[in-house]
Amino acid sequence: MFSKSQAALVALSIFAASEQAFARYLILERDGRALNSRSFGHENPAVIQKLGAACPGQVCGNLSGAAITPLLAAQPECSQQDMADQIIDAAQQFDAATKANMIALAIEYRQAEKNTPPDFTTNPPTQRNSVFCQKAPKNAELNGLVQAQDPANDPNVFFDPATGKSVQKGSQANTSPFGGVAASGSAASGSSSSAAAASTGNLAVATSAAASSAAATEPCETVVTVTVTASAAAATSSAAAATATAAASSAIGDFGSCSIPQIEFGVGFDNRKETSFEPVDKTSFNHGSAQNIDIITQFICDTLTNSCGADATAKATCQTARTAADTVTAKTGGQADAFNAVFGITTKFADVASVDDQGNVVAGTGSATASTGSSDNASSGTAAAGSGGIGDFGSCSVPQIEFATGFDNRKETSFQPVDKTSFNHGSAQNIDIITQFICDTLTNSCGADATAKATCQTARSAADTVTAKTGGQADAFNAVFGIKTNFAAVTAVDDQGRAIAGTGSGSTAAAASAAAPATTAAATKAAATTAAATKAAATSAAAAAATSAAAASTAGNLQKFTGALGGVTAPPVTANADGSFQVTGNSSFKDLTNATTRSCDVQHNQCANAANASGNKGDLTVSACGDQQVQCNAAN
Repeated sequence: MFSKSQAALVALSIFAASEQAFARYLILERDGRALNSRSFGHENPAVIQKLGAACPGQVCGNLSGAAITPLLAAQPECSQQDMADQIIDAAQQFDAATKANMIALAIEYRQAEKNTPPDFTTNPPTQRNSVFCQKAPKNAELNGLVQAQDPANDPNVFFDPATGKSVQKGSQANTSPFGGVAASGSAASGSSSSAAAASTGNLAVATSAAASSAAATEPCETVVTVTVTASAAAATSSAAAATATAAASSAIGDFGSCSIPQIEFGVGFDNRKETSFEPVDKTSFNHGSAQNIDIITQFICDTLTNSCGADATAKATCQTARTAADTVTAKTGGQADAFNAVFGITTKFADVASVDDQGNVVAGTGSATASTGSSDNASSGTAAAGSGGIGDFGSCSVPQIEFATGFDNRKETSFQPVDKTSFNHGSAQNIDIITQFICDTLTNSCGADATAKATCQTARSAADTVTAKTGGQADAFNAVFGIKTNFAAVTAVDDQGRAIAGTGSGSTAAAASAAAPATTAAATKAAATTAAATKAAATSAAAAAATSAAAASTAGNLQKFTGALGGVTAPPVTANADGSFQVTGNSSFKDLTNATTRSCDVQHNQCANAANASGNKGDLTVSACGDQQVQCNAAN
């Protein structure tokens, strides 16, 4: 039995223990601002609650639950962007209104502030920014978007989840949005293969590449894996059929600003369990997947008229391809093969077993006996006639690099792979980062043969014989693969938006000048887009800002907001011939409100980047950019 003195001692002990426990929750302050009481709000912003109610069933409930983790401080720098991509992928299965709302929420989520702990090794603790993802997103709707940063943070200090330590701005690439090469200018060579695991009864489809050939400069290449029920045989056949080649021919017409159309067939598109069709080049033909190939072929043929500026021959070829696809058994890969064959592209999607919407393999499919309409002696995965000798690129396209301003919202000219499906890497000023990544990917992911790998190394060496950071390097690399481009005509622009004297003369490197015409579908829009790339790169960012208002007025700009904090204007919104609305330099939308909202979002993102770059001082702060975004949306 306790005595009074013992009871008093116990009570005192409990009190002392309680005080100690609660002491861990004391809120540190700096200038009256809470330092870490805000963390839960960052992990659970309002957009997560909105996402949970955005669609029927368990889909959005599961997404909203999963969306919390990427905002935690220790999560990799690309996890928030990957989550936003997952939201957009999931949106494709719903009606137009639900899909549009989910995409808008994905955009809002991508720009939410990520939880970042203060640096308690300093006194007072230093508020730190979150580092930026360095890879391009899977979905175009997220292009150029980054997470917000608290204006109260020290603009020069970042928290790196990879090390758990503070890093100084400029010390590594991820302290700036799409930072490219780190301050040291060196790139650590390395690689990691993408995960595409298949097990009995399951098919794992990698939805974003994970290879990184320059770990120091491109530190985050995350793999997102979607698992669906199917047979192991289907997994094998899907991997084998993921390649396609083309023989370009003047007989099929001029496709204007778009690539030669091509359709692929497989499971996992837009998180589907079932097999479906989708365009290979989402830049030229931005459409989600569909089980009915007619939806895709109609869209592609309409786009040639409405957006691409294709000639009559190309349009007629597309209609012939549509008819060819309809002669093959519906909902089988042979339909894609038949469509592609009309454009001189040989694929083997007839080998892919069809899967229904319950994840069950459809009997009698995947035997490779379906009519494809393609040449029997053409082998999948190899370049078509005229480009022989460069090797077999396995499941990937023939490599090609482009050069221009505006990639990943850069002011300066930079390089990037043309085919982001095969070679998923963001832009870089140093072409060696891109060429190393491409060559590594041929080994790590594509299953390319020795000849293709050797050709890639030869192309890397050819690019290095040309003046650095000029379009001629891309021309030299492409020429080794039989692809003729003229990026040497593009004026190089520095990171201040100034044209570099002595560049853009149009004189190509010797290696490029002797190149044969483009012969592969992977070349996509090399010749067609050269003029557009030249025009875009020849104008500095400063000149573009000065002329954007005039250009918009002549083109019928529907964006009503004219504010320009930090000199950043909202990109023009114009009406397309098909009734959709185009955001200049970005996506097109069926609804004007969605288009103007995207325009405001792009302005906000670029404004925030400028604010971060200038140290969040004076009138140009991330918070002020947010206020301007509200005004922009209200004006439309």
